[in-house]
Amino acid sequence: MFAKNFTIDKILRGKISIIQLKKGFRYGFDAVFLAAFVNGYLKKIKKKKISLVDVGSGVGTISLIIAYQNDQIDITAIENNDTYLAVANENILRNNFQNKINLMQGDIFNIDNDLINRFDIVVTNPPFYDQQQKKSENDLDNYAKRIINYESWIENSVKLLKDKGIIFLIIPTQLLEKSLKFLGTKTGSFKIFPIWPNHKKSSKRLILFAKKGGVSPTELMSGMRLFNNQGKVTKKATTYSNNGIFNFL
Repeated sequence: MFAKNFTIDKILRGKISIIQLKKGFRYGFDAVFLAAFVNGYLKKIKKKKISLVDVGSGVGTISLIIAYQNDQIDITAIENNDTYLAVANENILRNNFQNKINLMQGDIFNIDNDLINRFDIVVTNPPFYDQQQKKSENDLDNYAKRIINYESWIENSVKLLKDKGIIFLIIPTQLLEKSLKFLGTKTGSFKIFPIWPNHKKSSKRLILFAKKGGVSPTELMSGMRLFNNQGKVTKKATTYSNNGIFNFL
């Protein structure tokens, strides 16, 4: 199955092996930086045992990076597409993370009651194209990027959290206002981490942190540029990509 239509790639300087579709959604900096951000938070709090759910986990990139950096973690990776589930299962086995990652077929729009109020952390890289935007010719690419109801995705993700649990998202910057609106009734203590392409362009992506029941003031963090003045990847971005952990918290 994993030959003709797939590639095998290495991330975190070869420490993780990941199978991906040749045509379809392939991981990018979004998944790597979101996982690295979560790892930075976990390093700071030093909690011995964490329950984490990766909503819309795809082939498992985020879960794999978090599992690699954390010994005592219980990850539930939820995905609804059979093809991505099959690839994710193989990725978990290839990297020997079957004792850390539990792969589950599930739909965030129809969540299992057993999962509600269960997790310390939710991490998600939600699809962000609406139904009116031009579709790709690749069905799996459309599936990964096109969302039915963004509000329900966010609100149901929050339902998975325990009280004072944390949700981490990476989203296009233009979705910040909408995201804060949907999160605002149940969460607070927002932290916003902008990601800029370079020093000339405005932020295109950001990582958003919110605490269920949080009341602390919103914090705009220092953020990160992807490319320097010479068009090369910045030292900070390279370090985070190579190590899978942000050291800013």
